[in-house]
Amino acid sequence: MGYGSNLLRERFLYYILGGQFPLGGSKAQKCSDSSLPTGDRTCIIHHALYFARSASHWKNGGVAFILPDEDESSHTYGRMWKITEEQFLHIRVQEGRTWYDKKIPLGQDENGIPIWTITSTSTLKPNKPSDNYLKTIVAGLKETYHLDNQGIIKYLMNIPGIENNFTEDKLASLCQ
Repeated sequence: MGYGSNLLRERFLYYILGGQFPLGGSKAQKCSDSSLPTGDRTCIIHHALYFARSASHWKNGGVAFILPDEDESSHTYGRMWKITEEQFLHIRVQEGRTWYDKKIPLGQDENGIPIWTITSTSTLKPNKPSDNYLKTIVAGLKETYHLDNQGIIKYLMNIPGIENNFTEDKLASLCQ
C-alpha cells in the first residue's frame, strides 16, 4: 500500500523499473522482477499522515509517514499496488529500512492477499515537505482520487509538516 509520493503511478514505477524521478527522490535501482503491478486501487488507511525527517533527495524536506497506531477517525489516501512479495521487499529497502522500519498489516484484499504498508516505529518530529514532493503528491491525488484543487487543499492543510508552513494560496499554486 503506497501513500504520499507513491500515490503517483509514474513515481511508484521507478522503484520497479529503476531510474530517477524528474521531480526528486533518490535514484532507484531496478527490481530483479521488473514486471508491472497487475492491479491497483484506492484504499483509505486509518492512520494519521504527517511529514517528517529531512530527505536530501527532496531538497531536505520532510517525507510522508503515517502514525504507527490505527486511528479510525483518521484517513490517509492510499493506493494499493498489486505487486509481488519480492517487489515489496525491494521497495522497502529502497525507501530506507531505517526510516521505514515498521511493517503494518492492513488486512486482505478480496482474494485473501495480505495488504501491507510501511512507516516509522517512532513518531517523528514534523518537517516541512519540499514543493516538488508536494507536487508529486498532488499529482497522485488527482490521478488516483480525482480530487480537485480545493479537495486537495482541504486534505493537506492541517497535516503536521504542512500546517503552519504553507498557506492555502501556496498549496493552491502547487496544485496547478
